[in-house]
Amino acid sequence: MSEVGMSRSKKNAVGWVVSICVMAAGPVLAGCSADSTNTKDTKGSTPTAITTPSPKGQSGDQSTVQGVVAKWVTAVVEDRPKDACLVMATPATDGSPAKPGTAAMCGGKGPEAQQMVDQIHRMHASFAPDQPKNPPTVKVAEVPVAGKKATVDGKQITVDGQTLKAIVLSHSTGVEENQVGIRIEAGVVEGRWYVTNLGLSVG
Repeated sequence: MSEVGMSRSKKNAVGWVVSICVMAAGPVLAGCSADSTNTKDTKGSTPTAITTPSPKGQSGDQSTVQGVVAKWVTAVVEDRPKDACLVMATPATDGSPAKPGTAAMCGGKGPEAQQMVDQIHRMHASFAPDQPKNPPTVKVAEVPVAGKKATVDGKQITVDGQTLKAIVLSHSTGVEENQVGIRIEAGVVEGRWYVTNLGLSVG
């Protein structure tokens, strides 16, 4: 199985999301391919821990890993790039502290910010159910936390009752269920949880 993850050497949260479709997703994520069609509608198990959407559709918060993952997925499903960016961060590296997304960074007008908007829009096409609720109901299972870091699998996230993995598969062609993996990593930065990496794998 080959796996592609977002680069941790990117300078900011905008940088790593820009790479998602470029690095990872041609045959897998529908939003990254103009030729993709719906071929599957696979149901998954329901996670045990849930987050309830607010009236404005911004599900979850940043006090838990479940909350921030739900908030990020909700923003992607609703095609709100700036809100997705604001709960993303690059993890700390040798000599470089972790860097959360900022309003200036995520709402910028430069080419990198525009690429981020485009890539979130492409992910939206793959992460959204065919007829999403308004707001969508995003639920995230409890996962182990170690060293203020955690990883959530695509089967541990549901959007309107379908697992995120099943939704991606329903928008994809040429792949089987056991060939696709989705992994969302999160970590604590300055006392709050942020999404720090997205991993995609194709067997």
